[in-house]
Amino acid sequence: MLWGGANLNHLQFLNRDWWNTRLFGPIVALTSSALLLLVITSGVLIYRFDRSAALRELHVVENGFAQQTREFNAVVATQVGWDDAVQKLDHKFDPDWADFNIGNYLHTFNGFSHAFIVDRDEKVFYAAVDGERTALAKFAPFAEISSQLLPVIRKAEASRPLLRERPGKNNIKIHPIQANSVAQISGQTYIITTTLVQPDFGKVVPKSSRAPVTITAMPIDRTMLAAFAERYLLTGAKLVDASVESSEGGKLVLRDHAGDPVAALAWQPQQPGTMVLRQIAIPLLIALAMLCIAAWSILRRGTSIFSDLLKSEKRTKYLAYHDVLTSLPNRAQLFERLQAALIRLGEGTDQLAVMCVDLDRFKEVNDTLGHHAGDVLIAKVASRLRQLCGDEAMIARLGGDEFVVLCEDHGPERVAILAARMLEAVRKPIRSEYGKLEVGCSIGVVMIERAGVSPSEALRWADLALYRSKDLGRMRVTFFEPEMDEELRNRRALEADLRQALNDGDLTLAYQPQVDRNGKITTIEALLRWTHPVRGEVTPGVFIPLAEETGLVLALGEFVLRQVFFETRDWLSVRVAINVSAVQMRSPGFAALVTRLIAQCGVDPSRYEFELTETALLGDDPITRGNLEALKRLGFSLALDDFGTGYSSLSVLQRFSVDRIKIDQSFVSGLAKGGESDALIDAMVRLACALSLGVIAEGVETQEQMERLVACGCREFQGHLIGMPIGAQATAELLGEVLPETRRAISLRG
Repeated sequence: MLWGGANLNHLQFLNRDWWNTRLFGPIVALTSSALLLLVITSGVLIYRFDRSAALRELHVVENGFAQQTREFNAVVATQVGWDDAVQKLDHKFDPDWADFNIGNYLHTFNGFSHAFIVDRDEKVFYAAVDGERTALAKFAPFAEISSQLLPVIRKAEASRPLLRERPGKNNIKIHPIQANSVAQISGQTYIITTTLVQPDFGKVVPKSSRAPVTITAMPIDRTMLAAFAERYLLTGAKLVDASVESSEGGKLVLRDHAGDPVAALAWQPQQPGTMVLRQIAIPLLIALAMLCIAAWSILRRGTSIFSDLLKSEKRTKYLAYHDVLTSLPNRAQLFERLQAALIRLGEGTDQLAVMCVDLDRFKEVNDTLGHHAGDVLIAKVASRLRQLCGDEAMIARLGGDEFVVLCEDHGPERVAILAARMLEAVRKPIRSEYGKLEVGCSIGVVMIERAGVSPSEALRWADLALYRSKDLGRMRVTFFEPEMDEELRNRRALEADLRQALNDGDLTLAYQPQVDRNGKITTIEALLRWTHPVRGEVTPGVFIPLAEETGLVLALGEFVLRQVFFETRDWLSVRVAINVSAVQMRSPGFAALVTRLIAQCGVDPSRYEFELTETALLGDDPITRGNLEALKRLGFSLALDDFGTGYSSLSVLQRFSVDRIKIDQSFVSGLAKGGESDALIDAMVRLACALSLGVIAEGVETQEQMERLVACGCREFQGHLIGMPIGAQATAELLGEVLPETRRAISLRG
């Protein structure tokens, strides 16, 4: 027996080795072959990756340089393609105008080093170097390259339609006529741009068929190359001789107007394949060694691996349907159970309740105590819900701090009682190693009584009810009503209509006057209006928040700025106030957009004022601060709107150089009701005077309010008593008049 037992054990051992060899021997051989193939394939791929990356980078640089040239063209065209340019450069040359708008402007804001203007006979009559007017002889080094480009300009000028004055029409839109070349002058490489001086609206046309031409030079120096390299992520960008061959680095040949090479832009190309190989070479060798060891271990531990695989499979199946933190069913199991419950609605189940439970103030716990404290809180809440519901309902965790509870054959009354018990259970303090944790929850419930509803739709309805609970103040239970779904659809439809209105031009501007104590109009505030073809007048209080939530506010803001500048550029006797959203001020390109629009519309920034709410200036956002500083340098003034209703602080008024504050209409309306409004407004006015700020009261609707505001020391007023918002044409006719209502209020004060 002993022998037989020994032989049996020996046979079992041999049998196990045989199975290991049969199962894992081919795996080891296949793994070795795969590794060899992987090494060969990796080498080929690395070479192909490096080659493709270099070609792609060359195309990026080539297109980027062309785009850079187009941007320089657009900058110059903006400065010389308008009626004032024709008037000041062709009809009667104004050197001061040329200094400000061409020589100094192009150098200061865009970096052009040289700017020249030649007349119809190609004789230079203006020259500026580094933003300062200089001798005309400075044009001599640029004469040869200019002589190559000017025939192109003249040919295009001769082929365009004849320009004539068109009384009463301002729609002459002419495409810029420009030509470019790269040239090397006095050892420096430049991008030369020639631009024909042309009108934009046709109020002033050139004196003859040949207009002046502006010649500008942008140096391709270290500053430009650094900006270009940063923009297109180049390493070691520099100018080299076009004849120098480069076997390793990237190279773009820069050619002149005739196609002859002038210089070359060289850089160190990215080599992602080689870079990855260098980083993983040692780990890869270690991995190969480890794989060989692992292959031998697999042969020795085959039996235990089989056992581990079975256990792992069982664990994986569990994790696929359960939440790791709470051991509750997860989203996958919830959808399966919910689908089955919805099917049972047609097979005898009367009602199904789907409840979405979301914790209130959970983010505060995470932010103050850390995510581990949040995990402890989630686990404890899950335990309480499980104990509370027992077998009565199925509880699942969707993720984060949101749970879903399914109850079958529960009427609304029973569900409401269960939900109220959930509110009470979650609200009880939780004692933990982090101290006492206190949160609440909001619950949305949908009662489903018919089959045919999808799980996603059922959860969406419960979510809508949950959001309503949040909107109503949290810590409450809300049952889904069809009106909630309709409200969401209406909101989405309104968003679509707003996008359409922005494209179709259904948005208009109205203007409301602001006056001083003498009734003289000092400022006109631009107000956006939307007349919907079906809904009628949609108030800004409805569509402006919607635009901010959906990202449309940037497009709306650009439309308002462009329209206001266009409609008010001739109103020289008043200042124009424009409301700006906090989202716009946090946009990196906002100041640049405003700069481009004032240049296109030809307006004076000192006649315009931006109105912002206090929330737009909170914090220390560098983008907002940069935009405000740029706008102030341009000459815009700044008003703080709705003052007193937000987080007013002296630091905001001082840090951002606010020029005026606007007392919110809620304080003005409170004047008629007595109370503290008089004292609050008096304090605001005194604060403004102490800081040398202007102050204006908005929402003035009665004579009594006007008199009290005057008594408090307020000097400017706005509201329905002063004047209603009206169109641009009516506003233009109103300017310069003294409003009788204001005059009476001042006279009553005596």
